[in-house]
Amino acid sequence: MCGRYFFQLREQPLPLIQNHEQIALFDFCQGEIFPTQKTLVITDNKKQIAGSVMKWGIKGYHGQIMINARSESLNERKMFRPLLSQRCLIVADGFYEWCKHGNHKDKIFIRKKHQPYLLMAGIYNDQNEYVIITGAAQDEMAAIHHRTPILMDERQGLAYLKQASELRVDNKDLVFQKV
Repeated sequence: MCGRYFFQLREQPLPLIQNHEQIALFDFCQGEIFPTQKTLVITDNKKQIAGSVMKWGIKGYHGQIMINARSESLNERKMFRPLLSQRCLIVADGFYEWCKHGNHKDKIFIRKKHQPYLLMAGIYNDQNEYVIITGAAQDEMAAIHHRTPILMDERQGLAYLKQASELRVDNKDLVFQKV
């Protein structure tokens, strides 16, 4: 995943969140989202599924900001192993990739067909910083970029938050728009 996504709060209810009035009280970025910005995520705080605000990116051991984590090596990475039970879902309208054509790049906006929002799997630390979990791209997505966020629908997202599902790439029903 390239490192940017888009999110705009609309009248349409957010996935999995019961108390939508609570979201209006939060201070988070909207529009094109960049690493280190504070954004809306969904967590399971053991009492209920709720919206929360966290910073995108976890400072790594050498001071660099990590924004993504590979699903294939989460269990092996010393930095991510302690966070595996601290799961979150990142709400987005879609995400961006840049597709190279010779010397020039096209910015591509990617979203799920017939879904106003998509949910991306993530993990977070005690400082309320998160990373987006990625997997090897499949189908049409593989022609755009070799990595993709782990995308989930509401049912899969709820199971993921409850520690009851495996991470798996699903690149079906994606829509690609040149921006």
